[in-house]
Amino acid sequence: MPRSRIEPGSHGEITYHDLPDGRVRGTVIFRRTDGSYGKLRTVAASRARARRTLIDRVGDAYEAVHAHGGGLTPDSLFIELAQEYMEHVAFTGDQRDTTRHENNRLIQKKIAPLMGSLALREIKATTILRVYKTIHRDTPRQADTCKALISQICSYAVMNDLMVANPAREVKSAKRRPKLIYAPDAMQLEAFRSIIRDYQNREDRMGPRPSDLLGDVVDLILATGARVSEAVGLKWQFVDLESEPPSITIAGKVVDTKGQSKHYEDYLKSESGWRRILVPAELVPMLRRRKLSSDGNEFVFHTRTGSPNGTQDIHRALRRVREWAGLDEELVPHALRKSAVTAVADALGIEGAARFAGHKRSRVTEQYYAKRAVQAPDTSQVLGALQRSGMSGGIVDINAKRAAQ
Repeated sequence: MPRSRIEPGSHGEITYHDLPDGRVRGTVIFRRTDGSYGKLRTVAASRARARRTLIDRVGDAYEAVHAHGGGLTPDSLFIELAQEYMEHVAFTGDQRDTTRHENNRLIQKKIAPLMGSLALREIKATTILRVYKTIHRDTPRQADTCKALISQICSYAVMNDLMVANPAREVKSAKRRPKLIYAPDAMQLEAFRSIIRDYQNREDRMGPRPSDLLGDVVDLILATGARVSEAVGLKWQFVDLESEPPSITIAGKVVDTKGQSKHYEDYLKSESGWRRILVPAELVPMLRRRKLSSDGNEFVFHTRTGSPNGTQDIHRALRRVREWAGLDEELVPHALRKSAVTAVADALGIEGAARFAGHKRSRVTEQYYAKRAVQAPDTSQVLGALQRSGMSGGIVDINAKRAAQ
């Protein structure tokens, strides 16, 4: 019977030979991670001590397997696999810092409490379906994100021979009914601007007059279609007020999500997000006013201490205005971005709106930002003929016609 082949990063059976002086010589053949073979020998007072010595030495001989594989087995816990996967994506750079931070949060807060203590061999499609349904009951949108993350972790397990197949791929997501796009029109936006001014100048306010931060950011978003993080992250080096027409380049953003300190990132959601936008003349006075009062600060929007304003500053200010005026809770900064993208789509088409919004695919623009009813062909003449033919004769009694037959 042929000798069984040793897998890379493992060893064969240890053989022992009793020596005349009473000691034991142990020998083991192992295979390195590059596929080559090696042999180790030791002499010890007993077989147990010889085995311990050889196991320690052979472990050093193919240590790379443990360094890269983490020593996980099918009996390892899912949370251990998830942690190793996140270390892997940090090493490869497959995920942005913000994405990796959010995935770590979902693993700790959502996924681990439901399946983190299960061994990898215990995880089946039914396990992931149970987890998905549990999360879906409270946060449907996060349920889909969690399922996708679990699938990525299981794919990593398959790649490392810890799972035979990815069970998450068998779990189907619940279909979501398309949500109507909320994008205030020009008249609604003009009324909204008036409400912001009224809130700033209200007679019953306590303390100093609120700053112009909210109104200025609203104007910038409506003029550029920028995300709120891109708006507060705008630097003066990317503002050209002297060109004709003036332009703004979206080249970075401020991140201040939960659990992260506020900081600036010089990269965007995707490569297509980097874009130069020609801005209307109506926006220039606000930018010139802020430039004069910037005191050399590199950010268009910044606090008294000089740090950039964060997205939470805008959300907080807008929430106060909404509560004061009884406005719809859907009136958030992203709704303003949708208004700008929709206006561009109506004038220049979906493809132009996608480039304006910094979307890689126009399908995203149409589905989530500027979805409109599809224009049917002009059938008025064709169907008008049918209407006219119906009016030329009298009323036909179908029952009488059947009786005559």
